[in-house]
Amino acid sequence: MKKFLVLLCAYNGEKFLREQLDSILSQEGVEVAIKVADDCSTDGTLEILREYAEKYDCFTYAVNEKNKFFCYNFLDLIFSVKDTDYDYYALSDQDDVWLPQKLARAAELIEAQGDTPKGTMYCSNLIVADGELNRLGMMEERKKLKIDRYTAAFHNVATGCTIVFDRKFLAQCTKHYPTGLALHDYWLYLLAMYTANFVYDREGYILYRQHGANLIGSKKAGHKKGVYALLPCVREIISLYGSEIGKEDLKTLILARDAKKKFSYKLKIIFSTKYYRSNGLRFRVGVLLGRRK
Repeated sequence: MKKFLVLLCAYNGEKFLREQLDSILSQEGVEVAIKVADDCSTDGTLEILREYAEKYDCFTYAVNEKNKFFCYNFLDLIFSVKDTDYDYYALSDQDDVWLPQKLARAAELIEAQGDTPKGTMYCSNLIVADGELNRLGMMEERKKLKIDRYTAAFHNVATGCTIVFDRKFLAQCTKHYPTGLALHDYWLYLLAMYTANFVYDREGYILYRQHGANLIGSKKAGHKKGVYALLPCVREIISLYGSEIGKEDLKTLILARDAKKKFSYKLKIIFSTKYYRSNGLRFRVGVLLGRRK
């Protein structure tokens, strides 16, 4: 039976945390352990974490000395387990509910990729739900995503709570510690696309709860304008992993990195169909107006 370590970041999550933890512990066909990093919660989250740690030997948690916010809470949690030997590692938010087959499905698709030298990262679509877990439907636009190395430099398709990766990819993504990032999931997606292997599942196995207090969600303005936070990840992957990236891929990343300050690069992007995945007009206008930070 495959062994999974689920890495969950918590912050003032008392309302929904138990449901999420129970859904993780109820995964079918796999062996699960959970490690939680609490980002200085001030509600009843710590009481819940203590309760589960006392009840389950597979459950551990730690409390950050100071608030890291979600991106570096996840990144530091990943780096903290870089010397462990689980078969797979999965990221989790605190307020969703996982369907029982989520982890087994991820392992199935990763194993289907074969023996990849630097590992494989998996992510999937989501089933959007309201605060009471009433299903609102799939994230429809993700069923038709164009996913390749050209679009990866400009768009993020990896929602963090769906990410699963193998031991080799853990070693790959902890070679260098990135700084100045805002999105841990896009960072991991870039690493998978340009330095390792990536597989996307167009089906969803998470009830992605949207309850109004999400830090990032399907209808959050900052998420919809997600390119605002993408460029720091592009800059860092060029700086830290540039020697591992193929020449043509590196050209694409440099184009994305420097488009805001080089008008000729803007024109290359605007007049090419390679770099956008959907709604090409909106993407091109954004590039032209320099809305990428």
